[in-house]
Amino acid sequence: MLRLFKYTLKNAPWALMTSLSKGLSTYVIIILLSKVYGLAAAGQFRLLLSIVGILSLFTLLDTNKVAIKYLVMGKRGIIRPLMLNQMRWGLMGSVAGILTALTFYLKGNELWPSILAVAFLLPLTFPTRLHGQILQARKDFRLLAIWNIIKFLALTLLAVAIAYFHADIAIFFIGYYVLMTAFHVFYMSRFDEAYEQAAPDADKYVKESVFLSSTGLFPILLEHSDKFLISYFFGLEALGLYTIGVSTGRLFLHFTKPVLTIFYPVLVNKKFDALVLLGIFAILTMIGGTAAYFTEYYYTYVLQGSYMDAYPLSAVILVGLGVYFTGIISYYSAIYHKDSSMKIPVITNVITTVVMIFYLLMSVLYGGENALLLCAASYPLREGVNLLVITILKRLLVLQPSASPS
Repeated sequence: MLRLFKYTLKNAPWALMTSLSKGLSTYVIIILLSKVYGLAAAGQFRLLLSIVGILSLFTLLDTNKVAIKYLVMGKRGIIRPLMLNQMRWGLMGSVAGILTALTFYLKGNELWPSILAVAFLLPLTFPTRLHGQILQARKDFRLLAIWNIIKFLALTLLAVAIAYFHADIAIFFIGYYVLMTAFHVFYMSRFDEAYEQAAPDADKYVKESVFLSSTGLFPILLEHSDKFLISYFFGLEALGLYTIGVSTGRLFLHFTKPVLTIFYPVLVNKKFDALVLLGIFAILTMIGGTAAYFTEYYYTYVLQGSYMDAYPLSAVILVGLGVYFTGIISYYSAIYHKDSSMKIPVITNVITTVVMIFYLLMSVLYGGENALLLCAASYPLREGVNLLVITILKRLLVLQPSASPS
């Protein structure tokens, strides 16, 4: 336990910086766009992020989980074949992106040039993010944090410059992904793993990445479904307000999920004790409740009351901090542990996504004036569903061997 504490104390600050750099950058950009261009512009940016998130599914996003698992286990010659496979699949994402841009163009939607630019960048933007998994496997969280800070600082400064000159917002949207891709390609080029000859059994890991990513598409669909539903039923201004509320609340989540990235190498060989998880759950729930109380003052004095309608959305997310943490760590343990069965995360992804998308749909259809609040509540709820499903599946899998003859 003491060793685990020392390990956390050494690496957690860097993991926090890695995630906070992204979270704060996105948050600052959203606030900046809403102040300079209006809430609808913030909604546009959030909608673009969600469209790109869906298109990125073609690049087999869960390849990163396969990569870090086997890098920690000492496998060599797997990064290059995994990355090239992602790029090949990414070409299909490019085609889907071009068709999406064409659809937006025909409907007169101003986002079409940005979507078109992303479509051409897609095979490079996401596969080259494997540099992060290489650093995590090496436990070099310091360098990963520094690289992320530089990248997201540059992206934020780009937004500031565009807003200062009141330039066309489409210039920022396109420049955002061009600059991001440039950083990813440069970072990836610094590693020998990007040029290594493929391992003899590389196809095995490639197939595993395809399988895991095909099932991992469900959480991504869930992650973006609330944004699509809100923009469709309530418009871009409502999405902008929702984004501010959710983003403010989720800033605190960057203190939990990112810290878990330092345990990826640990989770391959160990599991968290149930009592430890229960204790952390209780502590984080109290912290979240306290943060929810003081966040009202942030909306009142820092944001000057401009977006007070978004405060309840932040509060409901913060109160669920403990549930969020325990759900996430249970899910990661089911994926990364060397003795884990991939059946558990696969089935969990499907069940949780179906349940929560139904919940979100009912929220926007029948939630009335509380629709946005109910949608925001889906963030802690989905991790609670994850935790429940994983617990049930583990018990069912434990019971199976006892039913068979020895």
